[in-house]
Amino acid sequence: MKKLFFLNYLVAFLILQTEIVNAQTLIRYYEKSKVGYKNESGQIIVNAHYDAGSEFQQDLAIVVFNGKYGYINTVGKEIITLQYEDAAMFSEGLACVKFAGKYGFINEQAQWIIQPIYENAFSFSEGLARVQKNSLWGYINLSGNVMIACKYTMAADFSEGLAAVQLKDKFGYISTNGNQSIPFQFDMAMSFGSDGRAIVGKKKERYYIDREGTILEKIKEHEEHE
Repeated sequence: MKKLFFLNYLVAFLILQTEIVNAQTLIRYYEKSKVGYKNESGQIIVNAHYDAGSEFQQDLAIVVFNGKYGYINTVGKEIITLQYEDAAMFSEGLACVKFAGKYGFINEQAQWIIQPIYENAFSFSEGLARVQKNSLWGYINLSGNVMIACKYTMAADFSEGLAAVQLKDKFGYISTNGNQSIPFQFDMAMSFGSDGRAIVGKKKERYYIDREGTILEKIKEHEEHE
């Protein structure tokens, strides 16, 4: 009985050790213009045979071979087949991918949650993703419902509850319900940072504004390049 207990303990210990090794963060490396992955000890886990590859995020990395994109896990297994024409990292449970010339969103089981019907699309941020249809931009939710109609000539991701969008030739900001929060009065506009400020442009000048659209200060030329 003691021998059986010890054997079971040894098997469990070896399985645990294997899981620990497999859970290590993998580091991208290059060899002869190809990409592979090593663990933190320098052991090669994925041979360098991919044409390109991302760093790991949430235990997944994007890899590219012969112009096709897919995903591998931290043990080097291709868990989502290389079949896409473009791909982004998973965000809020979904990944934006391009298939047959159109963009849609898949889950980690490679199931289509939002069908590929868009000319362009970006990852979800704050529950919304910007998508392009008929050359105009709008926003959908995680179920694929259009929450903000595709009517903007340019659009940025939502950040701090606001998104910079362009209507005709002016930029302004909208909230997640699609309402205008800051009027369309700028020649350019950038996303809000965690400090509650955004950079906007007016007549070749650059300014910091707050979430109400109030100009806080003019940006000196050297500050923009820092």
